[in-house]
Amino acid sequence: MAQSNPTSNRFQYRIAILGYPSNAAVVWDDKNPMAEYMKSLGAPKVEWSRENLQKLKALGFNTLQLNIAWGYRPNDEPLNLEDVVELPAGLRDQYPQPVPLRSLQTPERIRQRRTDLRDRLKMAKDAGFRTIFHFGAPYNAHSRYGDAPPNCLMDGKTPERYAHLLEVLGQEFPGIDDILIYTYDQDAWLCNEFGPCPRCLGIPLHERVVPFLKLMVATWSRISPQGRVWWEPWELSAGEVYESVVRMDSGGFGLAIHSNVAEAMSTLPVDRWFKNVCNLASQRGIPVVGETFLGGASEELEPYRYLAYPLVTLHGLRTFAAVQGLMGMKEYYGLIPTIDDPNLRMTGLFFSNPRVDDETALKILASPYGAAQADMIQFWKLTSEAMELFPWDASWFIREIGRSDPVHSMSAAIIRGQQAHTPAWESTRHAIFMKTDNREADSWMLEDVQLRCDLAAQGMTQALAVGQRIEPELPQQFQADYAEDLRQLAGFKQRTLAYVYHLRETNLARMMRGLREKGQPVPDPMREEMATVLKADQQNEQQTEPIAEALALLTTDEDAFLKKYFVVTDDHRTKGMFSLTSR
Repeated sequence: MAQSNPTSNRFQYRIAILGYPSNAAVVWDDKNPMAEYMKSLGAPKVEWSRENLQKLKALGFNTLQLNIAWGYRPNDEPLNLEDVVELPAGLRDQYPQPVPLRSLQTPERIRQRRTDLRDRLKMAKDAGFRTIFHFGAPYNAHSRYGDAPPNCLMDGKTPERYAHLLEVLGQEFPGIDDILIYTYDQDAWLCNEFGPCPRCLGIPLHERVVPFLKLMVATWSRISPQGRVWWEPWELSAGEVYESVVRMDSGGFGLAIHSNVAEAMSTLPVDRWFKNVCNLASQRGIPVVGETFLGGASEELEPYRYLAYPLVTLHGLRTFAAVQGLMGMKEYYGLIPTIDDPNLRMTGLFFSNPRVDDETALKILASPYGAAQADMIQFWKLTSEAMELFPWDASWFIREIGRSDPVHSMSAAIIRGQQAHTPAWESTRHAIFMKTDNREADSWMLEDVQLRCDLAAQGMTQALAVGQRIEPELPQQFQADYAEDLRQLAGFKQRTLAYVYHLRETNLARMMRGLREKGQPVPDPMREEMATVLKADQQNEQQTEPIAEALALLTTDEDAFLKKYFVVTDDHRTKGMFSLTSR
């Protein structure tokens, strides 16, 4: 990159992940139990190959994460150090691992994980990439142990065991430059200072995690003198992160942080927390990389991977680049260089020209589409605006929108919020997400999410009209990927409208029920609107029931309808975790 460009220089680290959690970046194998399921979703194959690495390099990436490292361990990818290395026999009795491993422990799988890591490491080095191995430590399965996990940083054993494990990693996998450590999530959890652990009670988290990190840095610096320990302070409160940063030294240490204190979010990059972390780290000479979605695959849209909204990508990168102290960008979820991905191409364009304006960027991006260039630009403007209007900040559970069931429950809509009991969830995540609990939401909150979803859906409708009109004009090499983009955009719109209708039906039922409880009649316009919304909902669901029965009851017995439908019930997640409004 040109040394005269300060914005470009700030992205010294440009970190890619090849593949994505649902694919896991391994050679596609029909024996894989996920293969048929992923094929049914139109999931593209992503293999670790020299060709794919060269595609990432051509886009401007210079560092590569060697493993997917995702919480549900897709395809048994390594998530913890223990998944690829073990202590020598002489140290195992002295430093036992009390937590059963979640990775598959057959000799064949252990060998395969180690072989894959060596093969990827060699391939990455041959292609000229810096490398990062990502893991969670100390390994603790939170769902089993809660706030007092067995691998406690104050037990006199755990930190030393991880130092020894790092030594083994360096010996058995030479060439790994950097490591990235989560100390919460990724099956790595810390004791609660207000909880039941007698060793940690009353000792603030930063007074426990900083010595552990310093030991990891000192150990890794001996193994990889030019390497770095990146720390992801995930699940910590803002205050805990700040206190930890000001206690860390710069040598061999860096921070990898989500785009805001709550999550990696395409449309919400760089909050006050992000700026504060960069500022405090900069004062201490600690490099920081920001984590976001740099391509079409994202946790927000899972399992949709073809949706194109390149202006969102450009606006986000521009916002990141303006933060003083930020040294690089890191893909958070995964990249698919095997398909036409306008978002990923926009990332590459920004890496090469950080000062590019919107119109110029769109013209360059659309130039391969020939006669459809101008219409593609209009299509992307509409899809990008729809992404920005969608209420991603309503709740963490509005993520993975493609997994939402458009046939919603017929109980009262809920905006589910509680995900886990961690410092961040119980404190600063409130600054981003409207809901971080499961209490009943006020009607104004339901209406807010409904109206914003409605505006987003209107934008998607306009985009689909443009997109479907120009589809026949596209060059042949783009048609298959573009058809999938349109199919997934239609799915996104359907799920967005399901939220619109369910939320409005719930608020209408609340008002109607309130009137009947007072002995007052329901005004005709309100009853008519309920019928209209139900009919639109039924059409959106693309099936007759369960709404036909509700419409019939509304017509014949209004009070019975109000007793049966859109009533508050216990939250059983009958439509799955990511059907936000369904109980």
